[in-house]
Amino acid sequence: MKRVLLSMAFLREQRPRSSHVSPRKLEWCFHMSEQYAEMMRTFPLFKGFTPQGPQTLLGYGEVKEYSKGDVLLKEGDSPTFVLVVLTGRMQIYIEREGREMVLNEAGPGTILGELAVLACIPRSSSVRASEKSAVLHWSAKAFRDLLLWDPFLSERILRESLRNLIGKEKSLIDSLICPASPHEK
Repeated sequence: MKRVLLSMAFLREQRPRSSHVSPRKLEWCFHMSEQYAEMMRTFPLFKGFTPQGPQTLLGYGEVKEYSKGDVLLKEGDSPTFVLVVLTGRMQIYIEREGREMVLNEAGPGTILGELAVLACIPRSSSVRASEKSAVLHWSAKAFRDLLLWDPFLSERILRESLRNLIGKEKSLIDSLICPASPHEK
């Protein structure tokens, strides 16, 4: 079950004396925002950013929490958002003829769903939480705005996406050339 932990847009609209949000809740949200920003500074994708960089990135989206087994992306769905794993682990998988095949695992600092958004094509795989996880969600529009706003970030994201894609291609070629023996499966 997903739960929105933090939406910076929501926080910016709140007043400390708001009747529906306690000052304690606001303080907790700002504290969590700082914790996530600090985590993001350690991710290779965001290294070298200004101290305010991760806060800005958080401000473009919202942090959601997922339980083990929750599906975040579904193969074939329209690409309406991009994810950055903040905590926990994700399983990337496909289903064919009633069988599920795990393609990869993703951990903190991994960006997911960006290629489908950039190419405007349906999702090529599904993603589910392997454990309790927190994820930064950017809408497709926010993601595109971020790429236009910061060429440094654009280059890093595109480079990382291409590295992953090339790695998958190499792995596929290797499996076609040297298929695993039945005992290795």
